Amino acid sequence: MANFSLTDRDVTELTRFQELLPDVRSYIRQYAPSDWPEFRSVLAAVTDEPLSALAILPLASCAAVGGNPREAIPVSAAWVVLSLAMRILDDLQDQDRSDALWATIGLARSFNFSAALYALCNELLAQAAWTPELYRVMNQHFAQTGLRLSKGQDRDLCNLTLTIEDYWHTIEDKNASAFVLACTAGGLCGTDNPKFLDACRRFGYHLGLALQLFDDFEGIWGQSGRGDLVMGKITLPVIYGLNVAHNRRDELQKLIDDASLAKESERIREILDQINTRDFMIWTALQERKKAVAALEPCPGQQGVTALTAYVTTIFAHIEDVLR
Repeated sequence: MANFSLTDRDVTELTRFQELLPDVRSYIRQYAPSDWPEFRSVLAAVTDEPLSALAILPLASCAAVGGNPREAIPVSAAWVVLSLAMRILDDLQDQDRSDALWATIGLARSFNFSAALYALCNELLAQAAWTPELYRVMNQHFAQTGLRLSKGQDRDLCNLTLTIEDYWHTIEDKNASAFVLACTAGGLCGTDNPKFLDACRRFGYHLGLALQLFDDFEGIWGQSGRGDLVMGKITLPVIYGLNVAHNRRDELQKLIDDASLAKESERIREILDQINTRDFMIWTALQERKKAVAALEPCPGQQGVTALTAYVTTIFAHIEDVLR
């Protein structure tokens, strides 16, 4: 097993960008509506609490292409708010977490707050001190990504993901495109060099896929929430079981055809474990990590490259425990 532990240098470079996160929170607070306390209460998850490492991605991407990461603070703020909007909407649609916003204030208000967060995301971009051309390009990236995210979510809600090819199309839209946005938009704050921007795009793409693979892993074998099988969701572990040769494939197919994912969840997990599906999921995620790190090779900003590499490394920091 490869060693994915963080070095002291990795931690140092991540800390450099974490020091900018209070400014990201301040930027969000500055442009959030002051006359809507209920909305600011929802927004407190990102303005009053420490931001997750997700907020670092645009900043580190800007530094990786040779730019000043402070120039990417508006992008980081918009990306954080967009992520919160997506989280609320995803919880609303899945309804698999009892501590989610919808369970506290109801479905209608949760949807309204999600829509308001999308609007605030656009406001944060509009307030940035960019040239008109950069703002136009940035706005286009966010708008197109929003449409693609919605398309992927719709495919998922309609259970249109039945083959490995279908699955890849769905997670490219639903997850990878969001991380492409974070990294490419951050890079745009530091350069217009197509080679460097493509490196950011490819890093974000493979990072997003790796994170979705882990999410699907947790959806089958994790302990949080109701789980994908109980929700009747067909994700990559099940699709893998339906598409590789083994002596229980027909049995698994019948369980799917009979809509028995929830009722027979333990039996399905047993089948997936017998064909080493956990190993397949981790191996696939490792390939995406390898591609993400390789994508950064053209980038000239070593601090940013080191921080991005450290970010994707943390996903695999406890890989042995995950497999157990």
